Amino acid sequence: MDAKEPGLGLVILYNLLYWPYLLVSCAVLFVPAPLIFLATFAWDRHLRFLHRYTCLWGAHYLVWAPLVRTEVIGKEHLRPDQPYVYVSNHQSMVDILAVFATGLGFKWVSKIENFFVPFIGWNMILNRYISLRRGYKPSIVRMYKRCDAWLKDGISVFMFPEGTRSPNGELQEFFQGAFKISVKNRTPIVPIVIEGTAKILPKGRFRILPYPVTVSILPPVDPASVDYDEGRLHDLVRARMVAEQDRMRGRG
Repeated sequence: MDAKEPGLGLVILYNLLYWPYLLVSCAVLFVPAPLIFLATFAWDRHLRFLHRYTCLWGAHYLVWAPLVRTEVIGKEHLRPDQPYVYVSNHQSMVDILAVFATGLGFKWVSKIENFFVPFIGWNMILNRYISLRRGYKPSIVRMYKRCDAWLKDGISVFMFPEGTRSPNGELQEFFQGAFKISVKNRTPIVPIVIEGTAKILPKGRFRILPYPVTVSILPPVDPASVDYDEGRLHDLVRARMVAEQDRMRGRG
């Protein structure tokens, strides 16, 4: 994906406008979230309606941003009545906005620190997303149990198997969690490759650079195709994601 970078003056103006808007709008747009929760939780126990609102809230920071083109491809591979384990590469905090732009239904698996962020984290709690304390075994066990419960209830889960943002935009090694969950629950795993977000907001930087984003949803991988072998499932999914990233970057 090649795109001409905007000039320094435009980038400075973009950041002077974008960050204040983000901070103020998070507070304003949080207000409907508890109201939606209170109005719907009695009949919408999966909180699908609140999640849809959350997708619109999160996605608009990317989809409506000036000079940013966001493209989602591959949704035709998915069945609306089938729960999945979604896995994606992780280059930037903007990946979260890109995932929301897909409009897919799921429960995030996210590090517990994110749940303490004002407004955004509070909304994650309302949505009953799944928290995880890294390296703490009881928290990991609870995460597995909650993922199992949601999948048995027909609700997809979403994970970043790299565990953290890539420092160079290339795929890092994957943790096994998503693949264990897929195999245990006999649930297809869906590889997703996001490209362009590392240009917008690289890890360790706070300068936003408008840049096109593409979210490529690959065909689901049935764990039965590898005889429910976690290691082979891991290798197959990662290989497909590497190949897709290479294709998107013109290296294939």
